[in-house]
Amino acid sequence: MQIDKSKIYFETDRLILRLFKPSDAKFFVDNYTDKIYSKNIPNFPYPYTLEDAKKFIKKTKSKILKKKESTIDFAIFLKDEKRVIGGISLSHIDFKNKKCESGSCLSKKYWGKKYIYEAKLEIYKYAFNVLKLNKVYSFVLSYNSRSKKHLEKLGFKEVGYFKKDYFHKNKFVDIYRLELLKEEFKYKDLKKKLLS
Repeated sequence: MQIDKSKIYFETDRLILRLFKPSDAKFFVDNYTDKIYSKNIPNFPYPYTLEDAKKFIKKTKSKILKKKESTIDFAIFLKDEKRVIGGISLSHIDFKNKKCESGSCLSKKYWGKKYIYEAKLEIYKYAFNVLKLNKVYSFVLSYNSRSKKHLEKLGFKEVGYFKKDYFHKNKFVDIYRLELLKEEFKYKDLKKKLLS
């Protein structure tokens, strides 16, 4: 299946979800100054520089065009402030087996305001209804309980715990695998529950 880039644009009450632009790079440096990102996200650089941001945005363009296991990186754009506040990815998109991995990152300044739920509900709806996937999965480092609880609120279920599965910050760490199946994704119910 070919990904139609022209359809990668969604608008919610407070957000626009779209592909990254080169002009978004300046927001990255402001968004990701805290060490918590490199602690909780494998391969996340610290300190995060403008050059890191430019490289990431350039890579996003080539990853979406890959024939196998392509990735879509969505910018989370806050309409009121006219700025990018984070991102969400659908990665390792496997059209044969109808599944993909998902990850996200939101500026700490905007935590607790339900922006990430608002964004993810639309992205998962796109994954299931437009890309016709059957499963979205996510990996969480074992000590990142905040992310695990967040995914569970969206309907993800823990399906595995892997000991010393990832080498991160010079040591092996345990990870959880969580999954969300298409038939378990209740968009309207979740929207009412999480955003009301």
